[in-house]
Amino acid sequence: MPLIKPRDHERAEAIGARVFGSMDGVISTLAVIAGVAGATTNHIIVLVAGVAAMMAEAISMGFSSYSSARVREKILGHKNSLVKRTAREGTEFWLVTMGGGAIPLVPFLLRLADTITSLKIAVILSAVFLFSIGFYIGKLTKKDAFYEGLFNAVMGMIAAAATYAVGYGISLLQI
Repeated sequence: MPLIKPRDHERAEAIGARVFGSMDGVISTLAVIAGVAGATTNHIIVLVAGVAAMMAEAISMGFSSYSSARVREKILGHKNSLVKRTAREGTEFWLVTMGGGAIPLVPFLLRLADTITSLKIAVILSAVFLFSIGFYIGKLTKKDAFYEGLFNAVMGMIAAAATYAVGYGISLLQI
């Protein structure tokens, strides 16, 4: 088994964080807009919920990443790089989560169509993005890239379908 160099380990962590943040941003934002669109066809309400979810998720992920890196650096005793490195990691995680979260919002921001059609476009954009990330992961890890892409896309679609069903179900209650 080959030895893993510290630089390879850092690169793998950075790529992993970017994959995690961007996928989390896409899936969580898509799931929120799908759930809200299941309950209402009001375009503005769906958009506000989606933007709020994207912002909340990105801020949470950025702060969580910063805190995690800070603890890790303290445990490892890296006092000199603590502030610079942890701030960079937190900011990067925030940015990739925001970037991922923006993808399903595009059709709502551009007001391309009615709410349900915008949701369908958001699902397609998100599925393509998630597939691309999985495909990249497959190539990077020398696994079946098509399978990895399909796996990622399906996970995102399950989340969207589940929250849409919940939103639709709640709308039927007419509370």
